[in-house]
Amino acid sequence: MIALLNRLNISKLFFILFFFILLSQNCHSTNSTIKDKAINKIVDNEIWEPIIILYRSEQKVIKATSKKLYKDKQQLARLVGNVEIDMYDDGKHISVLYSDSAQINERNNNLIASGNVIVVSDSGYTLRTNKINWDNSYKLITAEDSVMFTTSEKDTLYGIGFESDSDLEEWRIFKPVGITRSGI
Repeated sequence: MIALLNRLNISKLFFILFFFILLSQNCHSTNSTIKDKAINKIVDNEIWEPIIILYRSEQKVIKATSKKLYKDKQQLARLVGNVEIDMYDDGKHISVLYSDSAQINERNNNLIASGNVIVVSDSGYTLRTNKINWDNSYKLITAEDSVMFTTSEKDTLYGIGFESDSDLEEWRIFKPVGITRSGI
């Protein structure tokens, strides 16, 4: 009799455990399906490892790569993950930009890069900031927040706001910030 009761209790316990496992798997499956549907509603197009090349007068101006490209109707194309953008002037490579993400305006080919932005020119200048705008018409890089600029002589300058040509040769830092030692 005791053996029969133990067997019934184990069976009930097994049934209850099986029911909870089955219930938790169904809930998880439903949640992931809801998440998948929500993502599909948000993004119209997704491209993995895209390569985008912009031209002006049959000369390469920009070559951009990233992990993903998202494009929604009536929205800017968004490059996300390990964004790398090579910049050219008259077909000659002049600098490379790295960032977490970037948006490209398809109408005017302007670019907004954000998140750990680093621009390294072939001549040895380096710009670090959180967000930049690149104007395709004027070939001009601008930043409105804090910047760290390193010259080819390894001098480092800080400031709020920045403006430069694409190869960082002619630059201007607005609101420079720094500390100097006495006597300099």
